[in-house]
Order: sequence, then C-alpha cells, then structure tokens
Amino acid sequence: MQKFKVLSFLSIIFFSFISYGKENAPFLTVQEFFAATSAVDHNRLREIATEDFQLLEVGEVWGIDKFVSVIKPTDMKRLNYFNLISTKVMGNVAWVSYWNKAMFVSDDGEGQAYWLESAVLIKTNSKWRIQMLHSTRIEEERFPKDIVMTEFIE
Repeated sequence: MQKFKVLSFLSIIFFSFISYGKENAPFLTVQEFFAATSAVDHNRLREIATEDFQLLEVGEVWGIDKFVSVIKPTDMKRLNYFNLISTKVMGNVAWVSYWNKAMFVSDDGEGQAYWLESAVLIKTNSKWRIQMLHSTRIEEERFPKDIVMTEFIE
C-alpha cells in the first residue's frame, strides 16, 4: 500500500510539471521572441511571429516587416528580464501578460527600459506563434518594486 501511495504521489508531481510546461509554453515563445530580438535574428523573429503579426508600439501599429527593419546590429548587448502576470490558454489560442525589463550594456555604460506587455498567440503545427503584441513603456519610477524579474537566457 505504501508503494502505491509513493507512485501515486510521484505521478501527480510528474503530470503537474507536464501541465505547467504546456501552460507556460506560450510565454516561453514570447521570451524566445525577445531573445531573437537581442540576437538580431530576423529569420527567427519571422518564425516566431504569424504572417499577420501586429505590434502596438507607442501609439503605432507595426507588422513583422517594420519590426524587423528596426532591429539592427549594435555594440550594445540587450539582456531580457520578465515577470509573468498571467497566461490563459483556450485551445489553439493563448494570451499572456507580463512585465518586461531590458538591460542594455555597452562599453559606454548601462541603461534599462521597462514595459507592461501582453501578447496573443496562435498554435499552428503544434508551435506557438505570436500574432499580436501590445507594449506599454513604463518609466522606472512607476515600475513595481515588489516583483521579481528573472533573466531569460536561451
């Protein structure tokens, strides 16, 4: 009987991790999008975005072509930090909301930028792709001090 309880407990833990991974797969796609941005990987950005990708950025509407056109190589290194607020998955559609922080490092010094963002993702061919991204820039003094930001390293 004790052996059965241990196996049942381990099964619950195992399936909880599988469920957690599936639930957070859309957010992982968002993180990979920003990793591709940091790496100036235009091909990867296009793979992660849908063909009708839409970015709402500081009062402008951009498609993937416009977004890729502004991502250029630079001497500055970008480090990406996130705090997930929420993920909702409904079949092949998901949306996520999260805090985003970028740290920019160069020989001239460091800088930081902060955003509150949301994304809508579509699952096609068993892969999550970003269809819409909404980005609101937040001034550092208005950025929450009580959240933990975690660096995403791909």
